[in-house]
Amino acid sequence: MINDDGKIKALREALEIYSPTGHENEMGKYLLDLLSSMGASPYMDGAGNVIATRGSGSPVLWLHAHMDTVPGFMEVTIRGDKLMGRGASDDKAPLMAMAFAFLESNIARGTLILTAVVQEEGDSGGTLFLINDKSLPPPSFIIIGEPTGIDRIVTKYRGSTRLRVEVRTRGGHASNPDFDSNAILIAMDAYRSLSEALGVGARYEDYLATPTMINCGDAGNAIPSKCELVIDVRIPPGKSCSELSQALSKLGLGSGVSISMSKCTEPVEVNVANPASRAVARSIISVLKRRPILARKWGTSDMNELIALTSNMVAYGPGDGSFSHSGEEYVHISDYLNSIKVYRRTVEELLS
Repeated sequence: MINDDGKIKALREALEIYSPTGHENEMGKYLLDLLSSMGASPYMDGAGNVIATRGSGSPVLWLHAHMDTVPGFMEVTIRGDKLMGRGASDDKAPLMAMAFAFLESNIARGTLILTAVVQEEGDSGGTLFLINDKSLPPPSFIIIGEPTGIDRIVTKYRGSTRLRVEVRTRGGHASNPDFDSNAILIAMDAYRSLSEALGVGARYEDYLATPTMINCGDAGNAIPSKCELVIDVRIPPGKSCSELSQALSKLGLGSGVSISMSKCTEPVEVNVANPASRAVARSIISVLKRRPILARKWGTSDMNELIALTSNMVAYGPGDGSFSHSGEEYVHISDYLNSIKVYRRTVEELLS
């Protein structure tokens, strides 16, 4: 068994490997070497996921986390109890904590599988590969390693898609007060119409539509004749991709305006009293000596896809999600070490 200093060192080494989506191979090899050195027999599948298995038969528990990060290199530093670096919370602290829990847990029955996947920050390609591959025993339970906070569990994620608004007009000279031909103004009107139709708001239960990219015009003295606007849409539980698509089809945006929708991820919500969630909750109480907090996420995770396999799952892991993807991403070292204990106790309860 590796001591706490060794576990901290392993997390720091993982953070020093830059692994944005699509470039996880080095991180995968690091994890393969670590698991192999501890007596496991991991392998890399056709998608680049790292898989390791212990035990056999039922029930089957997956410990599921991702190896990729968003782009943007950060220097790895320690400031007191904070370990800072790209992926410190999302998702290498949960990933490495799960790896050590996988190695250290006592299993009385069933199968424990570590699934370290690629492309979660992209299109969840690694997880979709596992769902479609069928080479692994289907899970009875899934614990998803995500930065929920050391005493928080998550059973609810919103869905998401991206809309592309394209506007084409005749344009004209900027001195001509022809507002009806200005592609920028038309794109802005389309966004307002979309927001009103969806009832966009700031509550968790509302759709959220956030303009994220705009590309309009060719010259500073010309009315733009074309404009492309990208809108990130978040879909609350209780709504669906189909409802969003129907709302879009009813928008009367006029000629020269079109809206297209990219791959849409459905929102997900599982019963907070499912066996995986209850096991994590009891483990938090046992390890931290305090009651767990039920939280919900405004974004998406692999839970949105893994619902195709089972509803007996929960997201849990160290890290402050509000700093994920930021230039100040960090994890408390003490939370990272405690999460290993929480994961380990959860495994031993579900596979006892």
